[in-house]
Amino acid sequence: MYRLGLMVVAAWLIVLAGCGRFGQSNNQSNEQGNSQNGRPGGMGNFGPGGGPGQFSPEDMARRQIEMIGEFVTFTEGQEEKLMEVFKKSGEKMTEMRQGKSFRDMSDEERQEMRSKMETINAERDKEIKALLSEEQQKQYEDYLKEMQQRRSERMQQRPQN
Repeated sequence: MYRLGLMVVAAWLIVLAGCGRFGQSNNQSNEQGNSQNGRPGGMGNFGPGGGPGQFSPEDMARRQIEMIGEFVTFTEGQEEKLMEVFKKSGEKMTEMRQGKSFRDMSDEERQEMRSKMETINAERDKEIKALLSEEQQKQYEDYLKEMQQRRSERMQQRPQN
């Protein structure tokens, strides 16, 4: 009986390996598009293309406003105006990427993409500052400095190849 059980388990492992499914159970829901929000990717509120870190422009705008709100005290109606600015720049970014992965690009393509992103970000910052008072602009600058510091810390924590 023990020998029969071992043979069944061995046969099952061979079948799974032969079908290419062995060890891939975590990816099945992503491939089939079984996500919480009906989008491919299987992990919540991701935008076009799906995947970790790729939120929809609206979700990203909301998140950015929340983060800025920790530094800047908004007046009535400012959040809605800022939401439109962030959504517009997010949509430009999403359109620019259109399924392109930084990892799959040549160095030239990466540099071109960075340049376009910097232009979009500069336009966005100019629009944001136009909506803010002088005091709020100082608070926004503090926010930008804090974000730059966090980015630097994350870069230092990355393992060197």
